[in-house]
Amino acid sequence: MQKYSICGRCKETINGSTYLVSPDGEPEHRHFRCLLVYFPMLKRSLMAASLVGTILILLNQGDFIFTGDFYKGLIWKVPLTYLVPFCVATWGAVTNCESD
Repeated sequence: MQKYSICGRCKETINGSTYLVSPDGEPEHRHFRCLLVYFPMLKRSLMAASLVGTILILLNQGDFIFTGDFYKGLIWKVPLTYLVPFCVATWGAVTNCESD
C-alpha cells in the first residue's frame, strides 16, 4: 500500500520519499524539490561553507594570496573550495531529515 503525504510548502501530493522539517515548530513533510529551498537549511549550509571554505582557502592557497601571486587556477579553485563544503553540509541536512 502506497503512503501519500502533502508537501507543507507547495501543498502537492508526495508519492515517494518525504523529508520532515519544522519551519514554525510544527513538523511538516516536504518533497525533495521544496526541501532544497528550505531557508534555514540553506542558511546553515552557507554558514558552514563560509567557515570551512575560508579555512581551506587559507590553508591551501594562503601563501599565494598573501604574497599577491594570483594565478589562473585560483579562478576555479576558490569557488570550488566553497562549493564542496556547501554540498556536504546540505547533503548531511537532507539525509538527516529523511523520514522514509
